[in-house]
Amino acid sequence: MASRLGRTINVFFMMLGIGLLVWLLLHLDAEEIADRLIQVGWYFPFAFLAYTFANMITTYSWKEIVDPSQSKARYRDFLAAFWAGHAVNALTPGGSLGEVFRGNIMRGKVNGEEIVASLMILYFMNTLAVNLFTLVGPLACLLLADLPVDVVLILFGIAVLFFVPVILMFIMLRLGAAHKLVWLLSRIPFVKLKDPDGLMDKARSIDQKVRNFRKARPRAFARALVCLFSVRLFQVAEVWIVLMALVSGQESGQLLLLAFLTQTASQLIAWGLAFVPGQMGVAEGGSALLFKWLGMDPLTGLSMELVRRIRKVIGISIGLLLGVLVGLRKR
Repeated sequence: MASRLGRTINVFFMMLGIGLLVWLLLHLDAEEIADRLIQVGWYFPFAFLAYTFANMITTYSWKEIVDPSQSKARYRDFLAAFWAGHAVNALTPGGSLGEVFRGNIMRGKVNGEEIVASLMILYFMNTLAVNLFTLVGPLACLLLADLPVDVVLILFGIAVLFFVPVILMFIMLRLGAAHKLVWLLSRIPFVKLKDPDGLMDKARSIDQKVRNFRKARPRAFARALVCLFSVRLFQVAEVWIVLMALVSGQESGQLLLLAFLTQTASQLIAWGLAFVPGQMGVAEGGSALLFKWLGMDPLTGLSMELVRRIRKVIGISIGLLLGVLVGLRKR
């Protein structure tokens, strides 16, 4: 019953997003938008390359987090699992089912408790890096860009608010998120856990791995953190490349600052409207509105998001294909 209700809600928000996207295309002149997409042309492969590098570097960060003594997986195994999970996250609201999918793919190649601990660490470190970069964009624009200050300050304020969940996440990890979750499940009526004591022991082991990672393997921690911050630069570079194709008469430096701010806005929309699968429609509408507030053509923001939507479809296809190939290889 609950799963059926969840699917119904997902379909509802998906259709709502598609309706919003269709309305935007009709309201803002679909023919001109098509011309803008054609205008991107040969810039698109370079933007897609930036996206690919971002995935590959994030995968390397995950591999660094995993204890080598608990793993026999190669980099390509991590890449297939990460990209497949990335595709699942893009297709489902909340962006969490992909973590389960990654764990299933890596099962048998990495110790089970190590898989869970590494994914928890990766998720937190990645969220921390993303949150810091959502602050960098507005701050850089306030200091260096000639953009409406009120709009930039609003984005900065929202980005600061989204730092609260990061702090709470850090506290939960320090207190032991895994064993507290098992304890909570054991207290829910009608939920019967098989071997609750054994499950609690595994949860405590996972929490210990999470807490000890930075001190036990400081070099791996530093490499993973540096890589995750560099990933954010590649994400900004992707937006920058697309904007260079769409916006004329602007210096590349100013476009780079605009790319930082646009990436901040896109990330805030993704967090705030995570219940919309793939942020269908709301990502395009949000960027169009942002560019309008900045005194620019909203068609530019919409076209940019459509280019990224095309990239996302290709990326999801690659991830799903990798997932299928891994499944066939296991069989």
